[in-house]
Amino acid sequence: MSRNKTEGVLKASGLTKKEKNGINNFSFKGLLTLVDDINLKIIEELVKNPNTSSASLATKLRMPLSSLQRRRAKLEKSVLVKAYHINLKASGGKIGDAVIKVDKGRSREVATNILKKFRSNVMNVSTRINSEHNVSAQIIYNDTAELHDLIESIKSIPYVNSLQWSEIVEIIGDNSPSVITAFFNNSKQH
Repeated sequence: MSRNKTEGVLKASGLTKKEKNGINNFSFKGLLTLVDDINLKIIEELVKNPNTSSASLATKLRMPLSSLQRRRAKLEKSVLVKAYHINLKASGGKIGDAVIKVDKGRSREVATNILKKFRSNVMNVSTRINSEHNVSAQIIYNDTAELHDLIESIKSIPYVNSLQWSEIVEIIGDNSPSVITAFFNNSKQH
């Protein structure tokens, strides 16, 4: 991945400026060098359970605690971002995605407008590249009436042409650890 592509991915990532700078200070090849087999195992374990203590991780990976802590600190400064996710079943809320078709060249403007206007409901917004200029927004809401109001309000934003909606009904599984491992292993080979 070129530096321009890496910067593009970082720009769209939703990371803070400090987090982006930490990642951007590495070249992609430097990043791949950082992610050796041991660090890949550390990443896998932390993606499975971000709250894993360094002591239990060191025991599981059969390595000295100080070595693990040093490696973990480098990974957390460069490629790992710890985040919390909402437990939908416990909160009673619902999450869905709106994919919005907008006039050409207005994706960023519409995305910014949605993020500002719906601070209480919109978790994240991104622009998308496909056959049309699209914006995607992940929205949390309580009931159908609230969802209806949100959708109608988004449709009324200037430059919005149409909106498609899908609700997350059930998360069946999470392959993140194995996908991340495969990504870094495939990147090393190229």
